[in-house]
Amino acid sequence: MKIKEIEIKNFRGFHKAHPINLHDAGKNAIIYGENGSGKSSLFLALKHFLSSSEQNLNIRDSRNLFAEDGDDTYIKLTLNNGNPPYTWTETNVSDSPEILAGYKYSGFLEYRDILATHYLKPNETTVNLFELLVFTLLAELENPYTSPKISFSNHWNSLKDSVPNDNRKKQEISNFESNLKKFKDGINDVLEQLNLELISIFNYFEYGKVKLKFEPVNFSYDKANKSIGGQEITLKVEFANQNLGGKHPNYLNEAKLSAIGISIYLASLKLNPVNTGDLAILVLDDVLIGLDMSNRLPIIDIIDDHFIDKYQVFLMTYDLEWFETLCEHFVEPNKLMWKAFEFYCADDAELELPIFAERTKGKDEYIKRAEKYYQQHDYKAAAVYARSAYEAILKFFCNKHSVPVAYHDKPKSLKADDMWKAVKIWKNKNGTDYFDPNDPNDQKIISHIDKATKKILNPLSHSRPVHIYRREVQYAIGAVNRLDDKLK
Repeated sequence: MKIKEIEIKNFRGFHKAHPINLHDAGKNAIIYGENGSGKSSLFLALKHFLSSSEQNLNIRDSRNLFAEDGDDTYIKLTLNNGNPPYTWTETNVSDSPEILAGYKYSGFLEYRDILATHYLKPNETTVNLFELLVFTLLAELENPYTSPKISFSNHWNSLKDSVPNDNRKKQEISNFESNLKKFKDGINDVLEQLNLELISIFNYFEYGKVKLKFEPVNFSYDKANKSIGGQEITLKVEFANQNLGGKHPNYLNEAKLSAIGISIYLASLKLNPVNTGDLAILVLDDVLIGLDMSNRLPIIDIIDDHFIDKYQVFLMTYDLEWFETLCEHFVEPNKLMWKAFEFYCADDAELELPIFAERTKGKDEYIKRAEKYYQQHDYKAAAVYARSAYEAILKFFCNKHSVPVAYHDKPKSLKADDMWKAVKIWKNKNGTDYFDPNDPNDQKIISHIDKATKKILNPLSHSRPVHIYRREVQYAIGAVNRLDDKLK
């Protein structure tokens, strides 16, 4: 089962309703997004929707700051099972079997999660992964030693709630210790399985000098303190045959630590096999910040070999080079199962909606949205998308014809005005002007774009209280459409 459409309204960075179409097949997605563009909001929309029922989340806590009073907030997931959309609102939390399965099987991983796998807490000398494993990575796994079966997180919580507080109650203590042993035996069995999956995935990174193994745990009831002792899960890390004693963050570089963290997370997913027909998504949001390109490439093979068959995959990044690499590997050879999206943030301080479109349909998609918002009388939104279309049209033309533009040491400093100045004077291969000075239509296009850029197509016009009039927006959309026709 796959997601074929995601619709987000007034959730975090998404103002108003934004549908993201993943086709009836429920395609996988590669998403490029600048910081603040809405990429992380999409990550959290998916994560919070699937966990809203189990974790009692309220969507109002993530309501967009610019949402008008009385306007609703929702996330809708349409699956390819023929059912109506599953919806999360302020008054409705979906607890359908499909969504609960998605919560159980799906994996969400961002860079901050990786840090948790090698975080040395104050006053601790070794990395303790007990809480991360029991309450996050292995939380939904069922302990095979319990009857009826209970998840490890629930089992541990029940143990904490039933710690004996009277040493005279021998039978109660005996029962507690027997129950604690079931938890210990179960978690040790799982750690053995996790070791196998961890090694299998970590080997893709080809750090041959690094060896990994989870040490067995040994919990005990501390009668004196009336508590559970041994609440520690340690990853034994060896480097060049040297045992780092749980202090590997002090000795390994960031690339190796990131590779270990990613491997732990992905290996834990392998312990919970997805049932055929259940919803399972894997969302990776910039988990490769600490890795150079050569160390990122193994992720492609890991996804191909371990996850693509059972999961709907979402790969998110702010690194344009990595985005293009992923597109070359996944999207270009298999457009039937993959889509690529680009998210952008505007230059203005009052942006009320993310700017995004499919990778190959950017300028056309922006024009459609500009016209859609114009018809809905939302002229500010129409103006933002008209400007985005204008920039995308110029960028496409400049890239296609290698048009020289003003140099900037930072690519993000390149402005649409720089490209427009270069395009206006661009010459054909035979030396004639692309915009014919003797052609009234060509000169009209230049005139209309120049007028539109003074306000509607000017980024600064959206960052201060400037009135946006219906006629001006209509004029700008028409000018952009004519420019697009010309540059095609």
